[in-house]
Amino acid sequence: MPNLGIIDLGSNSIRLILMKIDENGSYKLLDEIKETARIGENMGPERVIKGPAVERAVQTIKLLQKFCRANRADNVHGVATAAIRYAVNGGEVLETIMKETGVYFRILSDEEEARYEYLGVVNSMEFKDALLVDIGGGSTELILCRDKKILHWASLPFGAVNLTENYLSGVVPQPAEIRRLEDFLKNQFTAIPWLESARGWEVIGIGGTVRNLGRIDRKRTRYSLNLLHNYRLHAERVKEIYQYLQTTTVEERKAVPGLSKERADIILAGVAAIAKLLDCTGAPGIRVSGEGLREGIFYEYLFRDWPQPVVENVTEHSVQNFMDLYQVRRYHAEHVAKLSLSLFDQLQPLHGYGLWERKILRIAALLHDVGNVVSYYNHHKHTMYVLLNARLNGLSHRELVLVALVAACHDKMDLKFKLQQHADVLFPQDGNLVRRLGVLLRMAENLDRTEAGVVQDVVCTIKENEVQIDCIALENADLEIRELYKKVTNFNKVFGKKFKFPKD
Repeated sequence: MPNLGIIDLGSNSIRLILMKIDENGSYKLLDEIKETARIGENMGPERVIKGPAVERAVQTIKLLQKFCRANRADNVHGVATAAIRYAVNGGEVLETIMKETGVYFRILSDEEEARYEYLGVVNSMEFKDALLVDIGGGSTELILCRDKKILHWASLPFGAVNLTENYLSGVVPQPAEIRRLEDFLKNQFTAIPWLESARGWEVIGIGGTVRNLGRIDRKRTRYSLNLLHNYRLHAERVKEIYQYLQTTTVEERKAVPGLSKERADIILAGVAAIAKLLDCTGAPGIRVSGEGLREGIFYEYLFRDWPQPVVENVTEHSVQNFMDLYQVRRYHAEHVAKLSLSLFDQLQPLHGYGLWERKILRIAALLHDVGNVVSYYNHHKHTMYVLLNARLNGLSHRELVLVALVAACHDKMDLKFKLQQHADVLFPQDGNLVRRLGVLLRMAENLDRTEAGVVQDVVCTIKENEVQIDCIALENADLEIRELYKKVTNFNKVFGKKFKFPKD
């Protein structure tokens, strides 16, 4: 199938995502490009886009169009947001851009922009009640969601670019400038009548300002995962970074680890908006979304035949997409998951875990072989790497690390080192959880060693010093049982009992 390109002509930057959709319906991001064109720069109170900004946009989009053609993306969707929408010459500018580049753009209304941002988040993150915020270059969108549905939304005519131009003129921000900026932001937020109903709710951030804030915090804390989507910042950490940025010049900010140099001049105003929003709502912090408007447009295209372009279960949808994307042998994976969960349920008196841990085991079992896409040899290690570095939506970072470690436990690995490596993400008790779930997965993997479903199920009988396992098999299961005894040697260590089969 031809690849799909989506170009977002924003006030600060022009961004492209290139998406691949396979014949089996699986999809992934192939590439993305961001160029800081600043089409909304120096528009002034007359709201006119200047000639140099138009020329920068034309040249950038020509390059993106060439890139799309080289990557078989004949289907290119172009959208324009706040700068074009608010400019008195926005329509004229867009006509020029389309004529010069051959790319068709449509101007999104503020409501459409909010809806696409919502679609990007709701299809890639698990949440129930949340306030979504996108601090763009020339506008800020707020979307209040209850039970994952839009309840209220608002589009405010300020973003990181025009806030900087209007309030932060000096090389080093002055206290009086900061006060004026904060007073303006407070007045803007408190004027929204429904925002008070979001008090204490989770805030999910979209866009470049939030992503850069997350990267700065990751560097400051030396976070062990190279992941931004679903990254959480406590409100106090946002405040620390905001106060630090107030003491720096633009040139000094360019050296801040995690901060894009192109955003150094506007990051302070953007972070000010986030900090003030957290103050106004009393939110405990902000969660970073790596998906937003462009991905929302993609989901609308992908699910165009659905009544609503919203997946019911983000995690399940992402797991199924992973299995198709990495060509997982479905029959084997699903059978291993079935046997793993049967062992989990029957041995519940020994481990005492519940539905959350059961979910971790199921996902790990379904994805335990994704590393085969790299190589069969050491595929358990490849599986762990893929899961920790590819985007598996719907899981918290802790859940993702647990899934990766449990999945990798179906063969030998240095678990102690991995637990130490990700101690900043995991809880102290997670080592025992990984060991126990890992044993169950390894048992299930070996009970389907021929991948023919010989062992349909197991019956576990917990006795005083041992667990007796009876196999419900279609035929002789001696190979599976031999493999189980050979590969699973730590059952007694993690569960406090030996396991045996009736003929032992």
